[in-house]
Amino acid sequence: MGFLTTLGVTLLFLMNEAVNKGQSEAKPNTIDPCNKYTSLDQPWRANNETGLNICDRDFSWNGWYRLFHYGMNIRLSESCVPTYSCGTYYTLWLHGSHPQIEDGVVTRQVCVNARGDCCFFGSTAIKVKTCPGNYSVYKLVSPSYCNMAYCTDVSTITPNPAATASESNTSMTTTPTNYSFDPCKNYRVLNDYWRNIRNTDTNSRGHDDTVVEWKGWYRLYIKGKSAQLAETAWCKSYTTCGGYNELWLGGSHPRVADGIVTQEIYKSDKYYWWYYNECSFSRFSSVQVKACPGDYYVYKLVRPDVSVPMPTYCAVALNSLTADPCHNYVSLDQPWRGTNESGLNICDSDFTWNGWYRLFYNGMNIRMPESCVDVNRCGTYYGLWLNGPHPQIEDGVVTRQVCANAGFDCCYFRSTPIRVKACPGNYYVYEFVSPIFCNMAYCTDVSTITPTSSAELNLTSTATPTSNSYDPCNKYSVIDEDWRNARTTSKRGHDDTLVEWNGWYRLYLQGKSAQISEWCVRLTTCGGYTQFWLNGFHPRLEDGIVNREIYGTNNNDYYYYYYYNNQCSYTHISNPIQVKACPGNYYVYKLVKPKLSIPMPTYCSVAFDNVADPCYNYTSLDQPWRANNETGFWFFDRDFNWNGWYRLFYYGMNIRLSESCVPAYRCGAYNTLWLNGPHPEIEDGVVIRQACGNAGGDCCSFRLDPIRVKACPGNYYVYELVNPLYYSTAYCTDVSTITPTTVQTTTATDAEFNTRTTTQTNNFDPCYEYTALEDDWRNTSYIYWYSSSRGHDDTAVEWNGWYRLFSHGENAQILEGCVNNIQCGGYTSLWLGGSHPRPEDGIVTREIYASRIDENYQCNNHRSSYPVQVKACPGHYYVYKLVKPDVSFIMPAYCTVALAYPSYDPCYNYNVLDDPARATNQTRNSWSWWWWWCDTEINWKGWYRLLYQGNNIRMPESCVSQGMCGTDVPLWLNGTHPRLEDGVVMRKVCGSWYNDCCYFKSHPIQVKACPGNYYVYEFVSPSICSSAYCADKESITPVDDPEIPEFIDPMTTTVMMDPCAEQNCTEDEWCGDRDGIYGCFCNESHSRKRDESYDSRETCESSSGTMSLSRCQLFEAGFPADVLHLSDPSCNATLQNGRLVFHFDNDDHICGTNLTANGTHFVYENAIQGVADSAGGPINRKKQLELHFSCIYQLSQTLTMDTEFNPLQSIVHKTLPDGQGIYQVRMIPYQDAAFSHPHNGSEDIVVDQRIYVEVIVKGVDSRQISTVIESCWATPVKEQNFSVRWDLIIKKCPNPDDNTVKVLQNGVSTTSRFSFKMLAFNDNYSKVFLHCAIHLCLLQGNNCAVNCAPGHQHRAGRSVDIHDRASISVGPFIWTAGSTDD
Repeated sequence: MGFLTTLGVTLLFLMNEAVNKGQSEAKPNTIDPCNKYTSLDQPWRANNETGLNICDRDFSWNGWYRLFHYGMNIRLSESCVPTYSCGTYYTLWLHGSHPQIEDGVVTRQVCVNARGDCCFFGSTAIKVKTCPGNYSVYKLVSPSYCNMAYCTDVSTITPNPAATASESNTSMTTTPTNYSFDPCKNYRVLNDYWRNIRNTDTNSRGHDDTVVEWKGWYRLYIKGKSAQLAETAWCKSYTTCGGYNELWLGGSHPRVADGIVTQEIYKSDKYYWWYYNECSFSRFSSVQVKACPGDYYVYKLVRPDVSVPMPTYCAVALNSLTADPCHNYVSLDQPWRGTNESGLNICDSDFTWNGWYRLFYNGMNIRMPESCVDVNRCGTYYGLWLNGPHPQIEDGVVTRQVCANAGFDCCYFRSTPIRVKACPGNYYVYEFVSPIFCNMAYCTDVSTITPTSSAELNLTSTATPTSNSYDPCNKYSVIDEDWRNARTTSKRGHDDTLVEWNGWYRLYLQGKSAQISEWCVRLTTCGGYTQFWLNGFHPRLEDGIVNREIYGTNNNDYYYYYYYNNQCSYTHISNPIQVKACPGNYYVYKLVKPKLSIPMPTYCSVAFDNVADPCYNYTSLDQPWRANNETGFWFFDRDFNWNGWYRLFYYGMNIRLSESCVPAYRCGAYNTLWLNGPHPEIEDGVVIRQACGNAGGDCCSFRLDPIRVKACPGNYYVYELVNPLYYSTAYCTDVSTITPTTVQTTTATDAEFNTRTTTQTNNFDPCYEYTALEDDWRNTSYIYWYSSSRGHDDTAVEWNGWYRLFSHGENAQILEGCVNNIQCGGYTSLWLGGSHPRPEDGIVTREIYASRIDENYQCNNHRSSYPVQVKACPGHYYVYKLVKPDVSFIMPAYCTVALAYPSYDPCYNYNVLDDPARATNQTRNSWSWWWWWCDTEINWKGWYRLLYQGNNIRMPESCVSQGMCGTDVPLWLNGTHPRLEDGVVMRKVCGSWYNDCCYFKSHPIQVKACPGNYYVYEFVSPSICSSAYCADKESITPVDDPEIPEFIDPMTTTVMMDPCAEQNCTEDEWCGDRDGIYGCFCNESHSRKRDESYDSRETCESSSGTMSLSRCQLFEAGFPADVLHLSDPSCNATLQNGRLVFHFDNDDHICGTNLTANGTHFVYENAIQGVADSAGGPINRKKQLELHFSCIYQLSQTLTMDTEFNPLQSIVHKTLPDGQGIYQVRMIPYQDAAFSHPHNGSEDIVVDQRIYVEVIVKGVDSRQISTVIESCWATPVKEQNFSVRWDLIIKKCPNPDDNTVKVLQNGVSTTSRFSFKMLAFNDNYSKVFLHCAIHLCLLQGNNCAVNCAPGHQHRAGRSVDIHDRASISVGPFIWTAGSTDD
């Protein structure tokens, strides 16, 4: 598989018409905000207006703003504004006077009035400038919390003498009056996704159409789809349309013949809460509308009245009708939707609605109700009904509003409108869409049932062949739908009554062979609302085809009762199915359509991995706290990273899972899990057992996913444990089953750790001979109640030698001392009892202490683990000889903290923090519990210098009383500040609470003393909210260095003494200024390779690609690194040795990559994009960069492996030319049908002995690509094209002349399998070499699966699904005379 990379470069220069191409103009150093601002005419901000709960945090603030009040100048208020004014609740006002013109730009604090305190706390500071013309401009920023808005002062209103069209931004374009003008051909495009009435995201309410410069005619789009203004009849609840007041078209749209018409615009009337009374309207304004050929509309939109807070035009996108929906629909026969059916809490918002639907009731026509439906009907709680009559045939497609009864108002909820059409034959079709929220479903009216003819339904069925030669194990359809997994707890929108079942099926889950589950599992959905299980065990091979009943779970009651109390009561019996066990350890099923009376049923499936003998491939789990005589600790086994098979120990002795009920609150958890069935005998092999959970009242309150168990020689068992779905649930062991181990056990290494054994010599130095340990989950910054990474256990790790710690790529060290509310990836935190050594101390021993996260006084109840050795190394890092912790601890994990020694001097590279509220004399207002200063909400990054109104201040070194520093828990430095000669030091941080000065231990921080009598701190997020770093009011000193301005914008101003310091230019680059932006230029000696493509270099592997470009060549062309990204704007570059590296893959980093296929290749396409503007003021000099590149998998690669070193297990690496990718093909012969015992080394194989062969492709995306064996053949010498050969597989199927060949799996996943009986060549040949030709196939609709049943027609040629082709060889096989059974 190869990658070819194509690169196309498009540079678009967008230049102002007043500037000629090639000219250069002097650019001022700064842009005067008095000349470049956004006009904001929003009279509702005035301090005499009432509150409307508008939230300025929703607004996309960007740059400078000038405020108006109906076109006149107005300023921000300089005095306290009462709450519930200015269109909001909490009012923002300027704490300080406006500057004079000569003052230039100043920084001012903004205060928030929270009832009893006019400046309850300060919001983020803003910048202000007074301009000639008696007005001010403001650099407004997003407030800290919602329901806050900036207030203007009506007493400051002054006329605007220069109210020109350009200044007030109200210029209009007059539509040409000549008769040739047609707005259907002369319009602007308006493509704003947030205008969609189906968008209920309240985070998209920051738009305001009064600030838009409306000019001429517009055509609407939503995400590229043609749209139109929403009509008042389509109003729905919970609509925002991107603003706070929705604007609707009053009446229906015109027809093409009507020409240009004028129609009224109505606005929604709202009260205190944004959704209340939303669909009551008042006349607002009018616009012109025209219907255009091609089924779209254009509008002459105008600026809305500025007196209305943040109005926006609402739009809706309706799919174009490419075919008559009367003949292109999905049949929906779901009788539970009838108005006479009770509620089941089914949620139509889970359903994937797509297109048009025709409603049936047990095969008869039915339609939606046109009148109110009671609550708790139609299989849901809020039944949806049509608010308007059904259309006549001559009406064509109409739009109707959908209502839901809330129990006291039949149309309290207005859902998204739908389209309806009447069809010949007395039926209707509906374009259903997702309702506005859950527990809503479309109802059908049982009084409208009418019969349908059999011809209408167009129902056909195909009979399964009944000939004696037919075997469903060789002729089946593949179903691989992940939502069928019995471990799925979401995705409830599927319904197997809508599937056209026909014939036999084999089940897969994400490419793994699967089977219908034999057990009910609580908290599962299997993709629907009724989960189907097999009533009875699966058959054996010798049983042939058998019939099995299908049972469904009980879901007749409310959601809570359904899921937690009675789900596994089988209340539905569906139509039976046929099942057959097949060679190769899989099953096939003749699935049938379930009974229509069962609500949204789905067949559940479960997949089990096939592995080598688990008695010798397991992970040791020595966790004594799981014993049934241990108390509970609210531990969660669902947090553990279960993967594979486990052997259980109790302080090194064998122990089993309990086979009987365990009381609640034991085994380290509350809900106890036990094995509902006896352990197997050795001869039973692998068996499946259900796990039950005792919640206190019922020993089997929870029925969890089944697990597999095997008895092993040596009197022990192994278990394939899986993730239980419940909280505070753990597997229990039975102390009565403890037996000594008979041999020294070898445990499987935890796959998360890469450990190696170091041979120590006399010159051994662990500073240079260590294993790197980078587990981000060990970081103490993960607060335990916010973290999902609590499933790690360092007792399961094979510790060996010395380790150096990293976190997120940065140098890290083991935590010194306890920190509250941390978990470090486990359940018990391990930390260093003492300080780290110095380099001159050499290797020292330090105690390790442990504290549990469930204890109220986590840091006061620590206990000792085993000590470790530590050494300080040159380069400011440490190495540790870590050991296995005490197994009596519940899932202990070593804690790390990333304290990277700075590569620069933080005394000259820091952020300024000037927050007077942090002072030790500032109290916390106690009237309201939800207002506090919380430093966990700040994105701390780098070093900080503390100021108090422009003066130096430092953290306190002694206890600060609770409730000071503007917060609940004040944080102070537990230790003295360093001296200049100490450099960077680490200090602990304490928080005062409950009369305990160090009740809370927060994360340690780094501190440095600086010349000029000030300190800098590397602040990190505290371990608890409602806490803040304090500033000691008694330590204030004047600022000596002139670089610090008198007023600083807190949290946004960074003092950088050298603008080049952060560029990190390489030795081939130099730092300089281009258009006011600093960056790295190329040295004269720098080789400018491929200057037109910026020295692009590409690497392609599997379904991923990496493109790197020369940073300095890009910067010289005018493209700084921060403006460039992939097709997804969130995918930026990383910097590596002076090159910008862009990367995509097909997992969690798709980055807008497009996958296409043609007749010869698969192509992954992306582009590096960016826009740079080197101008300012009223002009722009924008240029756009587009670098298109693609990774191509090419065809026709033929390779033969040299098998001299490994004659029986073959690995082929395909290494292609420069910049191309690698994948791996393995062909492995096995001794058994389970593919668990491979042939190893050179061994004699008896002629006629069956050999099982597996072909695996690795390094490709297994979710999209499968392996297809085209042909396989044997030769007596290691030469693919040798004249003497015997064909085993021809055209993907067994050679009809060799009845010993069986194709077991082909084209289903990246693994294909077949078997044959050993053969020998005549003429004294003693060896056999096996060769196979494969190709890769794109999985689309199961089109890669190979069916070799008699009479099945294969595709003659390769279609576009072919990905790559290769040949692989293995051998020699050395045969001996004799025979063996098949």
